[in-house]
Amino acid sequence: MRLQKTFEDLSIQQLHTFRLVYAHGGYSAAAEAAGCSTPTVWHHVQQLEQAYGTELFTKVGRRVEPTDAACRLYEAVEEILARLDSTFALVTEDESAQITLVTGVRMMMEDLAEPLACFRTQHSNAIRILQGNEQQAEELILSGQADIAFALEPGAGNASPLIHYEPAFSISFLAAGLPTHPFWKTKSCSMRELVKHPLVVTAPGTHGRDALEQTLHAQRLTAEIVVETDNSGFTIACVQAGMGLGILAGRPDGCLSRQLVTRSLSRQLGTRNIVFMWRKGRRLTNALLRLVEIIQCRL
Repeated sequence: MRLQKTFEDLSIQQLHTFRLVYAHGGYSAAAEAAGCSTPTVWHHVQQLEQAYGTELFTKVGRRVEPTDAACRLYEAVEEILARLDSTFALVTEDESAQITLVTGVRMMMEDLAEPLACFRTQHSNAIRILQGNEQQAEELILSGQADIAFALEPGAGNASPLIHYEPAFSISFLAAGLPTHPFWKTKSCSMRELVKHPLVVTAPGTHGRDALEQTLHAQRLTAEIVVETDNSGFTIACVQAGMGLGILAGRPDGCLSRQLVTRSLSRQLGTRNIVFMWRKGRRLTNALLRLVEIIQCRL
Protein backbone atom coordinates (compact mmCIF):
# COMPACT_ATOMS: atom_id res chain seq x y z
CA MET A 1 0.00 0.00 0.00
CA ARG A 2 1.37 3.41 -1.03
CA LEU A 3 1.41 5.70 2.03
CA GLN A 4 2.96 8.86 0.59
CA LYS A 5 0.96 11.06 -1.73
CA THR A 6 2.65 12.22 -4.95
CA PHE A 7 1.81 14.44 -7.91
CA GLU A 8 0.20 11.39 -9.52
CA ASP A 9 -2.71 11.92 -7.11
CA LEU A 10 -3.39 15.30 -8.74
CA SER A 11 -4.61 16.49 -12.12
CA ILE A 12 -4.06 19.80 -13.89
CA GLN A 13 -7.84 20.22 -14.17
CA GLN A 14 -8.25 19.88 -10.40
CA LEU A 15 -5.60 22.52 -9.76
CA HIS A 16 -7.09 24.82 -12.41
CA THR A 17 -10.53 24.48 -10.79
CA PHE A 18 -9.02 25.16 -7.36
CA ARG A 19 -7.42 28.34 -8.73
CA LEU A 20 -10.79 29.54 -10.05
CA VAL A 21 -12.58 28.88 -6.75
CA TYR A 22 -9.80 30.73 -4.92
CA ALA A 23 -9.96 33.70 -7.31
CA HIS A 24 -13.78 33.95 -7.56
CA GLY A 25 -14.62 33.10 -3.95
CA GLY A 26 -17.30 30.52 -4.74
CA TYR A 27 -18.11 27.26 -6.51
CA SER A 28 -20.84 28.68 -8.76
CA ALA A 29 -18.70 31.59 -9.96
CA ALA A 30 -15.80 29.22 -10.60
CA ALA A 31 -18.10 26.87 -12.53
CA GLU A 32 -19.30 29.72 -14.72
CA ALA A 33 -15.72 30.81 -15.41
CA ALA A 34 -14.68 27.23 -16.21
CA GLY A 35 -17.75 26.44 -18.30
CA CYS A 36 -18.67 23.38 -16.26
CA SER A 37 -21.21 22.42 -13.58
CA THR A 38 -21.02 23.44 -9.91
CA PRO A 39 -20.99 19.76 -8.75
CA THR A 40 -17.93 19.19 -10.97
CA VAL A 41 -16.13 22.10 -9.33
CA TRP A 42 -17.08 20.85 -5.87
CA HIS A 43 -15.88 17.34 -6.78
CA HIS A 44 -12.49 18.62 -7.97
CA VAL A 45 -11.98 20.50 -4.71
CA GLN A 46 -12.99 17.44 -2.72
CA GLN A 47 -10.42 15.36 -4.59
CA LEU A 48 -7.71 17.90 -3.80
CA GLU A 49 -8.67 17.98 -0.14
CA GLN A 50 -8.40 14.20 -0.04
CA ALA A 51 -5.04 14.26 -1.80
CA TYR A 52 -3.56 16.88 0.54
CA GLY A 53 -5.40 15.65 3.63
CA THR A 54 -6.64 19.09 4.64
CA GLU A 55 -9.59 21.46 4.24
CA LEU A 56 -9.07 24.09 1.55
CA PHE A 57 -12.22 26.23 1.80
CA THR A 58 -14.75 27.14 4.49
CA LYS A 59 -18.24 28.47 3.73
CA VAL A 60 -18.97 32.02 4.86
CA GLY A 61 -22.47 33.07 3.82
CA ARG A 62 -22.77 32.64 0.06
CA ARG A 63 -19.03 32.71 -0.44
CA VAL A 64 -16.18 30.41 0.48
CA GLU A 65 -13.01 31.57 2.19
CA PRO A 66 -9.63 29.90 1.60
CA THR A 67 -7.93 28.30 4.57
CA ASP A 68 -4.27 28.96 5.35
CA ALA A 69 -3.47 25.69 3.58
CA ALA A 70 -5.33 26.89 0.46
CA CYS A 71 -3.35 30.15 0.44
CA ARG A 72 -0.08 28.24 0.56
CA LEU A 73 -1.27 25.87 -2.18
CA TYR A 74 -2.44 28.73 -4.41
CA GLU A 75 0.90 30.51 -4.18
CA ALA A 76 2.73 27.26 -4.96
CA VAL A 77 0.64 26.13 -7.96
CA GLU A 78 -0.02 29.53 -9.53
CA GLU A 79 3.48 29.70 -11.00
CA ILE A 80 3.23 26.12 -12.28
CA LEU A 81 -0.14 26.74 -13.96
CA ALA A 82 1.07 30.03 -15.44
CA ARG A 83 3.99 28.19 -17.03
CA LEU A 84 1.64 25.55 -18.44
CA ASP A 85 -0.74 28.23 -19.77
CA SER A 86 2.13 29.91 -21.61
CA THR A 87 3.03 26.73 -23.52
CA PHE A 88 0.12 27.27 -25.93
CA ALA A 89 1.51 30.61 -27.13
CA LEU A 90 5.07 29.29 -27.13
CA VAL A 91 4.29 26.24 -29.24
CA THR A 92 2.24 28.08 -31.86
CA GLU A 93 4.24 31.38 -31.74
CA ASP A 94 1.60 33.21 -33.75
CA GLU A 95 3.31 36.32 -35.14
CA SER A 96 -0.05 38.03 -35.61
CA ALA A 97 -1.23 37.39 -32.04
CA GLN A 98 -2.35 40.51 -30.18
CA ILE A 99 -0.20 41.74 -27.30
CA THR A 100 -2.07 43.47 -24.46
CA LEU A 101 -0.01 46.00 -22.52
CA VAL A 102 -1.01 47.93 -19.38
CA THR A 103 0.63 51.24 -18.49
CA GLY A 104 -0.07 54.74 -17.21
CA VAL A 105 -1.00 57.76 -19.34
CA ARG A 106 2.26 59.62 -18.71
CA MET A 107 4.45 56.58 -19.36
CA MET A 108 2.60 55.79 -22.58
CA MET A 109 2.96 59.30 -23.96
CA GLU A 110 6.48 60.09 -22.70
CA ASP A 111 8.21 56.71 -22.59
CA LEU A 112 6.53 53.99 -24.63
CA ALA A 113 5.16 55.46 -27.86
CA GLU A 114 8.47 55.49 -29.76
CA PRO A 115 9.66 52.02 -28.60
CA LEU A 116 6.25 50.54 -29.51
CA ALA A 117 6.46 52.14 -32.95
CA CYS A 118 9.93 50.60 -33.35
CA PHE A 119 8.58 47.19 -32.33
CA ARG A 120 5.81 47.45 -34.92
CA THR A 121 8.36 47.98 -37.71
CA GLN A 122 9.82 44.57 -36.87
CA HIS A 123 6.78 42.52 -35.81
CA SER A 124 3.24 42.16 -37.15
CA ASN A 125 1.66 41.63 -33.71
CA ALA A 126 -1.27 43.94 -33.05
CA ILE A 127 -0.92 45.89 -29.79
CA ARG A 128 -3.74 46.64 -27.35
CA ILE A 129 -2.92 49.31 -24.75
CA LEU A 130 -4.86 49.60 -21.48
CA GLN A 131 -4.53 52.43 -18.96
CA GLY A 132 -3.89 51.37 -15.38
CA ASN A 133 -1.80 52.01 -12.29
CA GLU A 134 0.30 49.38 -10.52
CA GLN A 135 -2.63 47.76 -8.69
CA GLN A 136 -4.85 47.68 -11.78
CA ALA A 137 -1.98 46.25 -13.84
CA GLU A 138 -1.53 43.45 -11.32
CA GLU A 139 -5.24 42.62 -11.38
CA LEU A 140 -5.36 42.55 -15.21
CA ILE A 141 -2.30 40.31 -15.42
CA LEU A 142 -3.53 37.82 -12.82
CA SER A 143 -7.00 37.69 -14.41
CA GLY A 144 -5.45 36.88 -17.80
CA GLN A 145 -6.68 40.12 -19.41
CA ALA A 146 -3.16 41.47 -20.03
CA ASP A 147 0.13 39.94 -21.13
CA ILE A 148 2.54 42.46 -19.69
CA ALA A 149 2.56 45.77 -17.82
CA PHE A 150 4.90 48.74 -17.48
CA ALA A 151 4.61 50.47 -14.11
CA LEU A 152 6.30 51.80 -11.00
CA GLU A 153 8.07 49.14 -8.96
CA PRO A 154 6.13 48.28 -5.78
CA GLY A 155 7.44 49.68 -2.54
CA ALA A 156 8.87 47.48 0.20
CA GLY A 157 6.39 44.81 1.25
CA ASN A 158 3.92 45.59 -1.57
CA ALA A 159 5.24 43.25 -4.26
CA SER A 160 2.91 40.41 -5.24
CA PRO A 161 4.40 36.90 -4.92
CA LEU A 162 2.48 36.00 -8.10
CA ILE A 163 4.08 38.68 -10.31
CA HIS A 164 7.53 38.76 -11.90
CA TYR A 165 9.15 42.22 -11.90
CA GLU A 166 11.83 43.00 -14.51
CA PRO A 167 13.82 46.27 -14.17
CA ALA A 168 13.44 48.81 -16.98
CA PHE A 169 14.86 52.17 -15.82
CA SER A 170 14.70 54.70 -12.97
CA ILE A 171 12.76 57.96 -12.69
CA SER A 172 12.62 60.77 -10.15
CA PHE A 173 9.82 62.24 -8.09
CA LEU A 174 9.13 65.79 -9.19
CA ALA A 175 7.36 68.90 -7.99
CA ALA A 176 5.62 70.48 -11.00
CA GLY A 177 3.79 73.79 -11.32
CA LEU A 178 3.01 76.73 -13.55
CA PRO A 179 5.91 79.15 -14.11
CA THR A 180 4.05 81.78 -12.04
CA HIS A 181 3.63 79.51 -9.01
CA PRO A 182 5.08 81.12 -5.82
CA PHE A 183 6.94 77.92 -4.88
CA TRP A 184 9.63 78.70 -7.49
CA LYS A 185 10.49 81.96 -5.68
CA THR A 186 11.94 79.98 -2.77
CA LYS A 187 15.47 78.63 -3.01
CA SER A 188 14.61 75.74 -0.72
CA CYS A 189 12.90 72.62 -2.07
CA SER A 190 12.19 71.26 1.39
CA MET A 191 9.00 69.44 2.29
CA ARG A 192 8.25 72.21 4.78
CA GLU A 193 8.14 74.73 1.92
CA LEU A 194 6.24 72.31 -0.31
CA VAL A 195 3.32 71.79 2.10
CA LYS A 196 2.67 75.53 2.30
CA HIS A 197 0.90 75.15 -1.06
CA PRO A 198 -2.18 73.18 -2.21
CA LEU A 199 -1.06 69.87 -3.75
CA VAL A 200 -2.27 67.67 -6.60
CA VAL A 201 -1.22 64.07 -5.94
CA THR A 202 -2.11 60.51 -6.84
CA ALA A 203 -4.71 58.60 -4.82
CA PRO A 204 -4.03 56.77 -1.53
CA GLY A 205 -2.52 53.34 -2.03
CA THR A 206 -0.43 54.31 -5.06
CA HIS A 207 3.33 54.10 -4.67
CA GLY A 208 3.89 57.82 -5.27
CA ARG A 209 1.33 58.72 -2.61
CA ASP A 210 2.87 56.21 -0.19
CA ALA A 211 6.32 57.79 -0.63
CA LEU A 212 4.87 61.26 -0.01
CA GLU A 213 2.91 60.24 3.09
CA GLN A 214 5.85 58.37 4.60
CA THR A 215 8.08 61.42 4.20
CA LEU A 216 5.45 63.78 5.62
CA HIS A 217 4.88 61.47 8.57
CA ALA A 218 8.63 61.24 9.29
CA GLN A 219 8.90 65.05 9.29
CA ARG A 220 5.60 65.53 11.16
CA LEU A 221 4.13 67.63 8.39
CA THR A 222 0.58 67.92 7.04
CA ALA A 223 -0.27 68.69 3.43
CA GLU A 224 -3.34 70.33 1.91
CA ILE A 225 -4.34 67.93 -0.86
CA VAL A 226 -6.86 69.58 -3.17
CA VAL A 227 -6.96 67.02 -6.02
CA GLU A 228 -6.34 63.27 -6.12
CA THR A 229 -5.79 61.47 -9.42
CA ASP A 230 -5.09 57.88 -10.44
CA ASN A 231 -2.20 58.65 -12.81
CA SER A 232 0.54 61.20 -13.43
CA GLY A 233 -0.97 62.31 -16.74
CA PHE A 234 -4.09 63.53 -14.96
CA THR A 235 -1.94 65.15 -12.27
CA ILE A 236 -0.10 67.16 -14.94
CA ALA A 237 -3.38 68.25 -16.55
CA CYS A 238 -4.69 69.53 -13.21
CA VAL A 239 -1.44 71.40 -12.55
CA GLN A 240 -1.58 73.01 -16.02
CA ALA A 241 -5.09 74.21 -15.16
CA GLY A 242 -3.70 76.00 -12.10
CA MET A 243 -5.28 73.71 -9.50
CA GLY A 244 -2.14 73.32 -7.39
CA LEU A 245 1.43 72.13 -7.20
CA GLY A 246 1.80 68.58 -8.53
CA ILE A 247 3.78 65.71 -7.01
CA LEU A 248 4.52 62.95 -9.51
CA ALA A 249 7.08 60.44 -10.72
CA GLY A 250 8.25 61.30 -14.20
CA ARG A 251 10.73 62.97 -16.51
CA PRO A 252 11.62 66.66 -15.97
CA ASP A 253 12.02 67.00 -19.74
CA GLY A 254 8.87 65.04 -20.60
CA CYS A 255 6.60 66.30 -23.35
CA LEU A 256 3.61 66.61 -21.00
CA SER A 257 5.49 68.98 -18.67
CA ARG A 258 6.80 71.44 -21.29
CA GLN A 259 4.55 74.25 -20.08
CA LEU A 260 5.49 73.63 -16.45
CA VAL A 261 8.46 74.20 -14.18
CA THR A 262 9.75 71.11 -12.38
CA ARG A 263 12.10 70.44 -9.49
CA SER A 264 13.52 67.10 -8.48
CA LEU A 265 12.30 65.66 -5.18
CA SER A 266 14.74 62.74 -5.30
CA ARG A 267 16.50 63.88 -2.13
CA GLN A 268 13.19 64.13 -0.26
CA LEU A 269 11.20 61.22 -1.74
CA GLY A 270 13.92 59.13 -3.38
CA THR A 271 13.83 57.60 -6.85
CA ARG A 272 11.68 54.79 -8.18
CA ASN A 273 12.30 52.07 -10.71
CA ILE A 274 10.03 51.45 -13.64
CA VAL A 275 9.53 47.72 -14.14
CA PHE A 276 7.93 45.29 -16.52
CA MET A 277 5.36 43.03 -14.89
CA TRP A 278 4.08 39.64 -15.99
CA ARG A 279 2.64 36.58 -14.31
CA LYS A 280 5.34 34.71 -12.42
CA GLY A 281 6.15 31.42 -14.13
CA ARG A 282 5.00 32.60 -17.54
CA ARG A 283 7.42 32.00 -20.42
CA LEU A 284 7.37 34.98 -22.75
CA THR A 285 7.02 34.47 -26.48
CA ASN A 286 9.77 35.71 -28.79
CA ALA A 287 7.65 38.74 -29.65
CA LEU A 288 7.18 39.71 -25.99
CA LEU A 289 10.89 39.18 -25.29
CA ARG A 290 11.73 41.43 -28.22
CA LEU A 291 9.28 44.08 -26.99
CA VAL A 292 10.96 44.11 -23.56
CA GLU A 293 14.39 44.31 -25.20
CA ILE A 294 13.44 47.26 -27.42
CA ILE A 295 11.96 49.25 -24.52
CA GLN A 296 15.02 48.58 -22.33
CA CYS A 297 17.43 49.62 -25.09
CA ARG A 298 15.60 52.80 -26.07
CA LEU A 299 14.97 54.01 -22.51
